[in-house]
Amino acid sequence: MAQHSFPELSSGAGRSLLRGVREHLVSDVCAGCRARPGALCDLCSQYLRARVERITVAGVGESAALTVHATAPYDGPVREALVAFKEHGRWSLREPLGVGLARAVADLLTAAADPTRVCLVPAPSTSAARRQRDGDHVRELARVATSTLRRLGVDARVVPAVHSIRRRQDQRGLNRTERLVNMSGSMAARVDVPSLCNTVVVDDILTSGATLAEMLRALSAVGVLPLGACVVAATPDRHGVRAGNR
Repeated sequence: MAQHSFPELSSGAGRSLLRGVREHLVSDVCAGCRARPGALCDLCSQYLRARVERITVAGVGESAALTVHATAPYDGPVREALVAFKEHGRWSLREPLGVGLARAVADLLTAAADPTRVCLVPAPSTSAARRQRDGDHVRELARVATSTLRRLGVDARVVPAVHSIRRRQDQRGLNRTERLVNMSGSMAARVDVPSLCNTVVVDDILTSGATLAEMLRALSAVGVLPLGACVVAATPDRHGVRAGNR
C-alpha cells in the first residue's frame, strides 16, 4: 500500500490551526454569559459601555500617585471575556474589548491640550507569554482602540516603545510589594514616540499598578512623560488601588 506523506506543521502553524478550530467551536456562544449568540452579546457588551472609572494607584517611592482610566470593573461578563480572550484563544473578543479600551482613552483625552492626537504604548508581553497565548493580546487591543479612535477623528497610532529587558515571574499570587519588586527594572523604552503626540500607556487589566508604574518609569528615563494610563478593566480595591468617583 502506498504511503502518503504530509508536510509537518511548524509549532506556530500548529497553534494557529488549533486556535482556528477552537474559535470556530465556540464562536456562536457569548463569552460573558455563555447563553446568547455572538462573541460578546449586546447585554454583556453594556458592561463595557458604562461610565469610565478614574482610579488612583499609590505611588512608588518618591513617585506621584497614578490615575488610571478603566472602562469597567474586572468582574462579571467583562472578567469572563478577558479570561476567554487571553487564556482560551477567543480572538474574536479583541473587537469589543478594544473598543472598550478606546472609550477609556477618549475619556483621558478630554484633559489633553490637543485631544486630536494620541500614541498608545501597550504593556509589553514576555516572549514566553506570547508563545503560550499565540500572540500579543495587549497590542491587539491597542490596535483595535486606535482604529476606533481614528473613526472618531483622532490621529491615533500604536507605538510599542516599551519592551522587556529581563525575565520576571508570573504576577498571579503576588501582593503589591512583591509585584513592584518583580517588575522593577524589567523594562526599557525607545525614544521613538512623536513629540507632539499625547502618550498613553495601556494594559488589559489593572491590579496593583506595578506594570503601569514600571512602564512610566521606563518612558520617563528617556524623556517621555505620558499623559496617563488606560485599561479595559480594574480589579476591586486592593494592593494600593483606590477607586475614583467617576
